[in-house]
Amino acid sequence: MTTRPYRTSIPPEILALSHERDLLRRRGQYQRADELKKLIENAGYAVKDNPHGAHLITLPGVDVDGKTYRMARNLPSLLDEADTCAFSVIILAHNNAERVRRCIESVLRFADVSDIELLLVDNASQDGIDLWVEALKYQEPRLHLLRATRMMGVAEAYNMALKQSRGRYILLLDSSAELTGDIFTPLEKTLANREVGITGFHGLRTEDLRHFIECEQDEAEVIDSQCMAFRRNLLKKTGLFDERYRYPHFMDIDFNFAIRDAGAEVVVTPDLPITYHAGEQNEEISDAERTRLAKRNFYRFLEKWGDREDLLPYEDEVVEDKE
Repeated sequence: MTTRPYRTSIPPEILALSHERDLLRRRGQYQRADELKKLIENAGYAVKDNPHGAHLITLPGVDVDGKTYRMARNLPSLLDEADTCAFSVIILAHNNAERVRRCIESVLRFADVSDIELLLVDNASQDGIDLWVEALKYQEPRLHLLRATRMMGVAEAYNMALKQSRGRYILLLDSSAELTGDIFTPLEKTLANREVGITGFHGLRTEDLRHFIECEQDEAEVIDSQCMAFRRNLLKKTGLFDERYRYPHFMDIDFNFAIRDAGAEVVVTPDLPITYHAGEQNEEISDAERTRLAKRNFYRFLEKWGDREDLLPYEDEVVEDKE
């Protein structure tokens, strides 16, 4: 029968719907069972079926600068609204407060002359980073806090901030980054070329969509998400990050290929003043599980892009010869 999830209080009426759905599925009445599943999901609960009956999971909500949304997926999108600044800087936090503080402070230190907003996505941290950000917001109106009520996948967490961004350009920064100078001016200069859709600190190249190596020149197939800047209006063509990437590996590669598929170029902005600090691996995930998740994301990427040889570099050269 339907089981109660750990540490979560499910309303009796939702449990009753799930119990009824269990009975319908056993009787083979799948159409009505699917209708009840939609009702349960619309109420804010994910349904995970197993041989013993459905297991209900509370979907994450989000608090945005003090305004609460019962479900994160109901967060309104501002992507069709006009730009209000040059850069929307997005940083993701999950129980790494020291790194996040250092990253945020460096961004604000070198953004004095730049027109930015900074969106911190607190992915259900338990280290008090939200309290630190709330206090800092009184001094820094450019800072916004998006706080998830439950931990969500990395792509879904980033998408919340993407939907709330108002910058002409979006800059994703890994929390391990520390700015040592102004990176906004050179990034904006690169993106001033309308043919360029995405740029950043570190590029990767590939010849077979299966092996990626560090890029030795400015042109690349991929800019990794440690420092990745792109035009906000491109999201209307590419869509947001694929939320099936709950784990970060290949999420950024997938998005870069969506950018390339939209006809935009991917280039490195060289010599950006930025330092990365080595951090501890997430102890919540074992090495074996980390490997499994990375491999699953790799096959997910191949499923989407594995036959797109037209996006490989030698194909670009052939097109240029014809012109």
